[in-house]
Amino acid sequence: ILNMATEPNSFSSSLDSFSRKLYIQLINLETTPNIICSPLSIQMCTGMLRMGTEDDSDTSIELDEGLSFNSKKAAEIANGFNEVLTAYEKCSVIKMANKIYLMKDYEAQEGFKQTLTEKFHSGAENVDFNNSQEAASTINQWVESQTNNLVRNVVDPDVFNRNTRMVLINAIHFKGEWEHKFEASETHKEDFFLEDEGHVKVSMMNAANKFQFANLPDLDATALRLSYKNSNLCMLIVLPNLNSGLKQLEKKLQTMSLNEITSKLRPRKVFVKLPKFKTEFSEELTPIFKELNIQKIFHSQAEFPRMLVINESIEVSQIIHKAFIEVNEEGTEAAASTGAVVHLRSMPAPDPEPQTFHADHPFYYNIFDLKYGCLFVGKFCLP
Repeated sequence: ILNMATEPNSFSSSLDSFSRKLYIQLINLETTPNIICSPLSIQMCTGMLRMGTEDDSDTSIELDEGLSFNSKKAAEIANGFNEVLTAYEKCSVIKMANKIYLMKDYEAQEGFKQTLTEKFHSGAENVDFNNSQEAASTINQWVESQTNNLVRNVVDPDVFNRNTRMVLINAIHFKGEWEHKFEASETHKEDFFLEDEGHVKVSMMNAANKFQFANLPDLDATALRLSYKNSNLCMLIVLPNLNSGLKQLEKKLQTMSLNEITSKLRPRKVFVKLPKFKTEFSEELTPIFKELNIQKIFHSQAEFPRMLVINESIEVSQIIHKAFIEVNEEGTEAAASTGAVVHLRSMPAPDPEPQTFHADHPFYYNIFDLKYGCLFVGKFCLP
């Protein structure tokens, strides 16, 4: 059984901390009942921005704290992302890509360009932002090509103006097959109970197998881990015991790390019910970043001295995030794009009583890597 290390590495603890802060802000917006986002995509895209600042400047300090970077040195932050990107180059189920688009006739500083190429595996391309339709089309086509056409129209032409100098883009695409697939013949129309006591019919998948499971009395919830084939990637679902318990659960999750939950999981025979679902999500993240006290990058006092050859005063106008997830009998497909305009072996024991895990009411979930942490996080409330 492969579990997350008891001592999370620096990268996963940083990503876990940022994921929790980000998720709190997203649910506070209350813009949509269902959420899916990629903390890794957002952290990586803004991590590229961080490479354009000087260590210990006011701008870099805000970014380091807001993004939960454990290191305050650009070189060390970049090495962390390089490790993850290098690991996923050999992974068949996940694809990540970064790109920078520069205004025509503008050039990135050699050091900045080298860091993005070597550590963020990023290419650079010049476009004419004055021709906003063509620029948007170029960027959107690249994102679509990197996300199996799941994430479309990340940028609208109207986000560009005569002052646009650069767009940084991260795209992530995940397609994982369940280690234990759900039989399509066992999917039936069943009730899904809403937070307000109503209910709707959903296509409910059913399975009985040995899964990683935990009772979490402190959270008044149970947790289930579903593994994906040929990878260290898993889906973790945390299901409140009460149909209307998600809001209370979300409050408690704010202070509990992913590692604290996964360390409680044990192999059990579990009867599982899980709805098939799709969620698309789009959000302009500037207000959230400001709530995380990342403010200077959006103003004229932003300090990016290591970014462009022509030393103009530049600032971030928008950070746009789009994400998509589909869960079905075969597995999960998820994609996101952000633009900133150890083995534990246990002795065999008699099987305890089978457990039930019926996700027939609102729940929290994430897709995570056993080594690197949270790739996607979301909640499902309304089919």
